[in-house]
Amino acid sequence: MIITDPYELTPVMEVGGILMKRDDLFKPFGRLGVNGGKFRQCIMLVEEALKKDPGIKGLVTYNSIHSPQGAIVAATGKYYGLPSIICYGGSSERKLEKELMPRLAKKYGGEVRNISKTGRHNVLKRLAKGIAEEQGYFVVEYGINLDSFGQVLVGAVAEQVRNIPDELEHLYVTCGSGITASGILYGIQKYGKKVGRVHLISTAYDRRERVRSILASLGTTADFQYHDMFSQKGFLYDKREKCMVKGLILHPNYEAKALKYILRHDLSLDDALFWVVGTEPLV
Repeated sequence: MIITDPYELTPVMEVGGILMKRDDLFKPFGRLGVNGGKFRQCIMLVEEALKKDPGIKGLVTYNSIHSPQGAIVAATGKYYGLPSIICYGGSSERKLEKELMPRLAKKYGGEVRNISKTGRHNVLKRLAKGIAEEQGYFVVEYGINLDSFGQVLVGAVAEQVRNIPDELEHLYVTCGSGITASGILYGIQKYGKKVGRVHLISTAYDRRERVRSILASLGTTADFQYHDMFSQKGFLYDKREKCMVKGLILHPNYEAKALKYILRHDLSLDDALFWVVGTEPLV
């Protein structure tokens, strides 16, 4: 099954005895292309930005060399027929040619640039905004513009909660920026789903306050259990891990680690849903 409409619900399916929300099946560019909930969020973000300013000439973003955001923004540019510039810092031309994510961004037409000697977030953000102002581009920020387009981004995720089971004991979500987690928590309340416990399994710095802040901005709160995988000894964001469930290859930086964490800590998968945000596309 391939879903190409960003407003269509992706299915809930049993895979190898585990109930999964298959957001990875949103695949506008086909079976092996850029996919998933983060891509949908970026598409909806740019759609809203173009409504506000139809004169936008392109997209620019900044990210770490291992982040999928650059590839997602390049794919979104291709989706809308807009050029894109993907900015990195503290790298080299050789490394940008070698690493997976910059290569994937190039595949979708992104212009990959090393714009700074440092990869510091605030420096890259300032320089990317300068490029945007010069060229009339729209900046896709880290976390995909939560501050100015929060309702769009959280709402895009919340809508996908509509077809999950009405009652669950456990719901497992990999938590990076916190936007997807916030959208799911908001959607659970919006659609009256009864979930005993929502588990957020971290692959980044602690986002608990960010999730609470996002929900507060929407006039609500939610309980969740936070699993700090990121701070555990030996955890590395860019270390890839393999995990395949009945032919489904989970993303090596995100869901593969989260599912292994669940199994390693004997967390229950009975009456549970595992949310698959996306899978790794092929370069």
